[in-house]
Amino acid sequence: MRETIVEVAQRLIMQQGVRATTMDQIAEYLGISKKTLYEYFPSKDALIEASADFFLNHLEQKLNEIRQTHSENALLPMIATANYVYSLLTSLNPVLYTELRRVIPHARARILPRIQAIVQKQLSLSVEKAVQEKLFRSDLPMDILPSWMSFVIVQVVLNPALAQEVKKSVAEIYAETILLLLYSFTTEEGRALLEKYKSQIRQAYVR
Repeated sequence: MRETIVEVAQRLIMQQGVRATTMDQIAEYLGISKKTLYEYFPSKDALIEASADFFLNHLEQKLNEIRQTHSENALLPMIATANYVYSLLTSLNPVLYTELRRVIPHARARILPRIQAIVQKQLSLSVEKAVQEKLFRSDLPMDILPSWMSFVIVQVVLNPALAQEVKKSVAEIYAETILLLLYSFTTEEGRALLEKYKSQIRQAYVR
């Protein structure tokens, strides 16, 4: 039951946002009493944290699967990952980006560093392989590049203030940022592959 509660809470939060999702609503959706719900989670904050952990564990697992599945060359898993994340960002209620920073700052302290660590790990593996395959330039500053890229994606791209400033969705800013980064890293051979793959980023992710 605990896992079912977390799955439902996560789905409702992604669709509606944190404020709009209530304990009453979750209990009603599950067909249980609010008393039963509180036996599993003593507060809404506790349920939010559990939902965030569930989401992040699934995200990390999915990104690992994508990297292993798309192993034809080092660039392809980056494109497949970007496609998945673009679809994910498109499916989220935009209010979540603001709520994460203003309404639930305690969750922000848990969620954003974890996302950044996941992104940095994936980038470290992919970028190093891309350099070895001569798809990325060999003069890239590998000691700071994965950290810098993960910081840009999490702290800049996912900041709703930027979306408001440029009047684009967070998903669109993400896609543009990924392409900008990849074009600046690729060799001539890598750029030819990027031209072949780049349209896939904005396609619907097929699970």
